[in-house]
This record gives sequence, structure tokens and C-alpha cells, in this order.
Amino acid sequence: MNLIYRGSVKDIYEKGQSLVFKYSHRYSVFDWGEMPNEIPQKGEALAIMAGLFFEYLKSKNVHSHFVAQESSDAISVKRVDVIRPLWRNGRYEYTAYANRPQQTLVPLEVIFRFLLGQGNSLEGRLKKNPAYLEDLGLEDIPNSTHKFSPPLVEFSTKLEASDRYLTRAEIESLQVVSHEELSRIRALTREVATHLESLFASFGVKLWDGKFEYAFGQQRPDGNRDLFLVDSIGPDELRLTYDGLPLSKEFLRQIYTKTPWYDAVKKAKEIANERGTEEWKEICMKELGEKPPALTAEQIETASLLYKSLANEVAMAMGREKPFEAIANLKNWSARCASLL
Repeated sequence: MNLIYRGSVKDIYEKGQSLVFKYSHRYSVFDWGEMPNEIPQKGEALAIMAGLFFEYLKSKNVHSHFVAQESSDAISVKRVDVIRPLWRNGRYEYTAYANRPQQTLVPLEVIFRFLLGQGNSLEGRLKKNPAYLEDLGLEDIPNSTHKFSPPLVEFSTKLEASDRYLTRAEIESLQVVSHEELSRIRALTREVATHLESLFASFGVKLWDGKFEYAFGQQRPDGNRDLFLVDSIGPDELRLTYDGLPLSKEFLRQIYTKTPWYDAVKKAKEIANERGTEEWKEICMKELGEKPPALTAEQIETASLLYKSLANEVAMAMGREKPFEAIANLKNWSARCASLL
């Protein structure tokens, strides 16, 4: 296999007409990229869960790029092209999408929300821009206890240095999807999220929100393109809780929000936006003097248990054998987690 991309969490290899996603023990929070530590057996847990989730969705007639479980820490997927927007004159240009490419990543991240919770960003964004309510089909600004059914769907950029939320008008201005394709992405996201919500509820886990990615398939007779799920599905893309505790990458985010580095990241992004540059990480390190601190041994061990415990639960819910030792269960994880947060 030929390595073609090394990401902050997974590495991508070429294998014939397919790609292989090899999941590492690395992790990333707040768009930083690779962080100081590794989390033991995280890669195996993510690969196993990704395969199980794609298989589960296939049984619900939801198409994806998933081909097969390649190994304990890797899956094989259909190849799609990635066309990155060009950075010119302080803004990103998406002109390459005007040709309506096929078998290509949709350059949008799709966010769904069943619940908001305390500290959510949506309330603040709606207060600053009440016109955005119409985009979301809302009449009033929801509070932290609001339950969305079907889930609320938002869009952000995917291939820029920092993700930014997009209104319908902004998406239209990028000219990357047709009106019909955007409507289909919204409907498909609600369908997939509802299927996953049911699966998690079967073993006592609550799905709050998450993000999906899609690719354009072949063009249909009506001129629009087919759409299918790509990338990965797991606790790094979904926000989950068990007994009120964060059973996802949110566990790591909560640890880092208590550090000076997190405050510096927010400040660096503000400065970069004012300067019209995408180099916010350089500002954070060189001007603000902050890098992400390392996790403690106890934090690493608890994070590892999180991924393994969730993989065991998903496997059992789908009638499969546990991939990890029996001690990796949600009861043991929750006791450890509660002592750290």
C-alpha cells in the first residue's frame, strides 16, 4: 500500500481501486491537528466502530463509501477525489466545483442536532443573526433544553483552515451544490441521524449531535448527482453521553477547555480573521506562546477505556462479539470519567 495522506487521526493509503483508512492512536481537538499524546487502542476501536456503523446503515438502505473491514485498525473504502478551494486575496474560491464533478467530496460539513445543551454555540449565533432562524426553519431562538425532532441540520465549510458556519445564501454563492442536492443532503442527514439515535438508545446512550460528510456520485437523468456517506462515523464525529457524562471526543475537549491553550486558540482565530490569514496556529504558538499540554496518565487511560467500551457496546448491539476485554464497559468507564470531570 502507498501512503497518500497523513491526517491528525488517520492515515490514508492507496490499494488498487480503493483507499484504506488506517486509524491511529492520535487525536485532535479544536482544529489543532495532532496533539501531544496517543491514546492506546483508540485506532482499533475507531476502525471497528466505523465498519459496524456503515454496515448498520447499509441494512437501512443508506449508501456509503465503505467496502470492507481491512484489519483490526483499518477499513477499505471507495476512492473519491478531494478538490480543495484556493486561497486568494484573503478568501477561499470554489470555482473548480462549477464543472459539477462526480465521485468527489462535497466540500461541506453537515451538522445535525437533536439537543443543544448548556454552552452551545447556536443560541449565541442566532442572537447575533436572527435572520438565520428562517434558514433553520425556526420561529424562536431555542434554549439549551430544546429537543429537535427531526434533528436540526446546519452546514459549515470542510476544507478551509478553520470551519465556519454557512447560511443558505452563502452556500448558494459558493455554487458547489444544486438546490435539489442540498435538500437531499439535509433529508439524508436527518434519516441517518435518526437511525443512529435508535441504535445508541438500545444500550442507554444518548446521541446529542454530530457531523457527517458526503460525496457526489454519478449524475442522474434529472441533472443532479447521487450522494453517499464518506469519511468515518464514531465518537470523534458524534456527541454522546452516558449517565450525563461525555462518551465521545467531548471528554477530551472538556479537559482542554480548562487550559490556557484553549483560550489562546480562540484568541488566535479572532486575530487571524481580523488579519485575513488562515495561519491561526502560528499566531497561537509564536505570538501567544501557547501549545496544547500533554494529558496525564489517568486521562489517557480513561480516554482509552471510553473508545474500547463504546466499541464493545456497539458490537453487542449488532449481535457481534466484544472486540475488547470485558472490563471495557460503560459502567467502569463512567466511574473513572466522573472522577476526572
